[in-house]
Order: sequence, then structure tokens, then C-alpha cells
Amino acid sequence: MYKRILLCTDGSPAADIAADYAVWLVGNFSASVLALYVTDIRLLEGPWLADFAGAIGAQPYAALVPQMETIQRDKADAILSAVQKKCQDHNIPCELAHDTGSLVPTMLRHEQRADLVVLGQHGEHAQWSHGMLGSGVERIIRASVKPALVTTGSFRPIERILIAYDGSAGARKALADGLDLAQRLHCETTLLTACQHASEDAAAAFLCEAQQEAESRCFPVHAQLAHGDAEVEILHWAHQTKADLIVMGAYGHTRIREFVLGSTTHQVLHHTTVPVLLARGQR
Repeated sequence: MYKRILLCTDGSPAADIAADYAVWLVGNFSASVLALYVTDIRLLEGPWLADFAGAIGAQPYAALVPQMETIQRDKADAILSAVQKKCQDHNIPCELAHDTGSLVPTMLRHEQRADLVVLGQHGEHAQWSHGMLGSGVERIIRASVKPALVTTGSFRPIERILIAYDGSAGARKALADGLDLAQRLHCETTLLTACQHASEDAAAAFLCEAQQEAESRCFPVHAQLAHGDAEVEILHWAHQTKADLIVMGAYGHTRIREFVLGSTTHQVLHHTTVPVLLARGQR
């Protein structure tokens, strides 16, 4: 299922938890870790440096840039070395990558070599984000074409999984990925469909469809039909079932509207205390 996992790290506490999940998954899938740290090019070429250059003069500025590059390189080395040690402690194959550039294009280039992207819910500036989903995290999720595991809280082994299903292409991929993962890890699994935009009969039909897929694999699941907004019900039932992981599609039926107004995916990621695996359907 997973042969190489791309771990996006910035040295933050959330990234350290993401590393724990990446290492744990690799151990269960006989895979390897590709740990990536990206130095934002704006730190070296941004307008603030240009303004600073105007204030201090060209010669001091010319001396400052190499110092900034050295600082960023040392920071990257320290962060990636910590990931490498974590992998070595668990006898996990690990490759390290440090690039300087724009975050999203750099990540997209590296994710071509991976089957799964793992990253923390918040980045290194979480203390100033007032609990919001990290901006870098959200940009990566929206741009990525690979499944993404967004981790939060503290690490705990995945033993119970909640799969959200609404009949969309993304949900069908989430169902397949979630059942594959649950079978591999021998997890208790709950299928959830919420009556939000669809009628109760339509929602029940979606849930039956998901249950039949599980039965075709001879895999026991619990099916739950909920009434209410999808994001509220997903979070509620994740708590009720003591789920260790939520699996859902990155986009639902109304992808364009959600992209503009704020999707169910975004709301779940913003409020969850449980890691979320985002599956990708056809884009």
C-alpha cells in the first residue's frame, strides 16, 4: 500500500508527532521515509531583506546573505538529523532532503516519489496562529495529488478507524484506502454517512453501498447513518467511537463551492484532535 512516505518537517512539535506516525506506518508497511525540509526562498530574497539592504548599505547586505544561508542550512541539518535518529532508533530506512525554494512547488516535486504525504496539523508558527490550520499545511493539502495524513495531538497506534462516505469520487477512494488500511492493521472500523445535502434515503443508499464494499472483502464494519452537518457528525462520531484515525475524501460533491467557501475537509482538519487521512479521487 505504501512503499515510500514523504514526511514534511519544519522542526515544530507537530512535525515531531508527524514523524512518529510516519515511522510507525513505515514499520507496518515495510516502507521507507523521505524526510523533507524546505527553506523558504523568501527568507533569503524577500522584500524585507531588500528593505534591510537599503537601510544598512550594499556591502553589509552582501555579507548578510551568506550568513542567512548558513543559519538556514544549519537549522535544516539539525531538524533532519533529529528525524534520521528517530528512524535509526526504529531501524527504519530514511532519506533526507533539504531544498531552498517555494514550499508547495518543492513539496510537489518530491511527492512524485512517494505514496503518502505525512505532515503536522500546525507548523512552527503555531503559537501565533490561534489554533488555525497552518497556512503551509493547507496550501500543501490543496495542491497535493497524493494521499495526505495530517497528524495532531500526541502519537497513538491506529486501532480504530472512522471512514466518512458520501458517494463522491473522493469518498469512494477514501473507502478503498480506509478498508485497505484497516485490513492491514486489523482495525475496528466504522462507516459513517451524514444526511446533510442528500435525503435520508439517498444517504442510506450511500451507506449501504459502502457496507457492501466492506462485505465483499469479508471485513466486518459498523455502519452509522447520522443526521446533521457532515463536519459536525464526523467529529462527533470520531469521539464516540474513540477513533484513532478519520479517513475521508479530500473533496466532496461540491468541490468548487467548497474550495471557495471552506470545505467539510477544512472544517474537520481545523477542529479535529484525531489524525485525518485524506484520500484522492479523480481530479
